[in-house]
Amino acid sequence: MASSSSNNVNEIKEVSWYYNTATEFKIFVNNRITQDKGCLIRYVEERNELRKKVEASQDPINVSERLGPLKKKNGAIIGCLVETQKRDRNMINMLTGLISDIIDGIRELEGQAKLMEVHEQASYDED
Repeated sequence: MASSSSNNVNEIKEVSWYYNTATEFKIFVNNRITQDKGCLIRYVEERNELRKKVEASQDPINVSERLGPLKKKNGAIIGCLVETQKRDRNMINMLTGLISDIIDGIRELEGQAKLMEVHEQASYDED
C-alpha cells in the first residue's frame, strides 16, 4: 500500500514540476518579448529621427557656396559635414540591422512559447 501511495506522490510532484517549469518559462518568454518590443520601439524611433535629420541636412557642397567669409576654411567645413553625414548613415544602417535582429529574436521567442504550449497540450492529452 505504501508503494502505491508513494507512486502517486511522485506522479504529482512530476506533473507539478513540469507545470511550474512550463508556467515559469511562459512568464519568462512573455516578459522578454515585452522588453524586446519596448527596445524595438525605441530603436525604430531613434532610427527614424536620424533619417529625418540626414534627409533635412543639406548637401555639404551647396552649404560651402554660402559660407562667405569662411571660404578659406570651406574644405575643412565640408570634410566635417561629410564625415558627420557618413557617421549618421552608418548609425542608421547599424540601427536597421539591430532592429532586424530584435524582430528575429522576438519571432524565435514566440515560436519557443508556442512549442512549449504544444508540448504542454500533448502531455495533457496523453493523461
